[in-house]
Amino acid sequence: MFRRMLVPLDGTAAAERALLIAAHLARAAQGSVTVLRVIEWPPPGVLADSSTLFDPSSSLAEHEITRATRYLNETVQNYAQALEHLPVEQEVAFGPPASTVFSAARLEQADLIVLCTHAASRLKRWLVGSMAQQAVRRSPVPLLVFHEQGPLLPFPRPGRPLRLLLPLDGSLTAEAVLKPALQLLALLAPPELSLVQLVSVIDVPGYGTLGGLRIPDPGLREQLQEEAKSYLEGVMQRVRQEQLADPAVTITSTVITGSNVPGVILKHAAAEDAQDPAQHFDLIALATHGRSGLARLLLGSVTEQLLTSSKLPLFIVRPGMLRESDGAQEESAGQAGEHKPPAADESGVAGWTGLL
Repeated sequence: MFRRMLVPLDGTAAAERALLIAAHLARAAQGSVTVLRVIEWPPPGVLADSSTLFDPSSSLAEHEITRATRYLNETVQNYAQALEHLPVEQEVAFGPPASTVFSAARLEQADLIVLCTHAASRLKRWLVGSMAQQAVRRSPVPLLVFHEQGPLLPFPRPGRPLRLLLPLDGSLTAEAVLKPALQLLALLAPPELSLVQLVSVIDVPGYGTLGGLRIPDPGLREQLQEEAKSYLEGVMQRVRQEQLADPAVTITSTVITGSNVPGVILKHAAAEDAQDPAQHFDLIALATHGRSGLARLLLGSVTEQLLTSSKLPLFIVRPGMLRESDGAQEESAGQAGEHKPPAADESGVAGWTGLL
């Protein structure tokens, strides 16, 4: 369960938006909120040497600490209504944004990092490119990331549930997101106003090309779709049997075909092909690992597509970050096998497993 929320702030109103959802989660979990102001040191564009090393006794350091403390005090006061009756801690730290946030998460024993990125944010720089690899490989706790122009997980409105999209690729790595994502959903909305959709994307190999376009094998497509459908039905059954979700939560599944997996997921999440625009999803939950599975969704240019191009909130879990009490450890996650459909294994045909 997520009880201790860590909210990194960079001094902008956009980043402060994360306080609203962090406060909601903390209240629902009877938890707390820690606001963190990271003073980037050395400053951007300055090489670290003996003259720029942080000295906590220096007048410059004292000045920066005073400014940061004043800012946090004012911010907490500005959000007093949202944070009312919640335990709130304030922390100031010096260092590189990513590693400093991670260190603070460990020291504060945070359960979840909640942040909002925006164009001018220093926090955004560690969520794109090579820094994104650090975020998904090194973060000690799950990340809940919002975009400045996107929604703050709209709380359920009458007649419309909160909709969570869970991409799965048949691997245990991807399935590691199930329990924490459903726990998060339980804090966001009542079960009768919660909808979860499991989705698998299959990339059907072609048997030729026409005009430069690949012609998919219809027979293989049907086979892979059936295997993926059967797998998702099995996952839904296990979710119910293991009571990972309240019985009132609506759980569905779907199989989509496409070669650009991230693009297909984003298009489906935005309900671009749906007749009813209200069918769009409010949150995408992903599990990633440094070696396989969904990690490919969160590296390089694909990371920028998900973390910057998509305006939907992202819930990112690395299996190794999950506590032993939640039934997942780094070693077991790294050594875990995959749920491979027997037909694909016996035929040797590349199936849908691991495509994410």
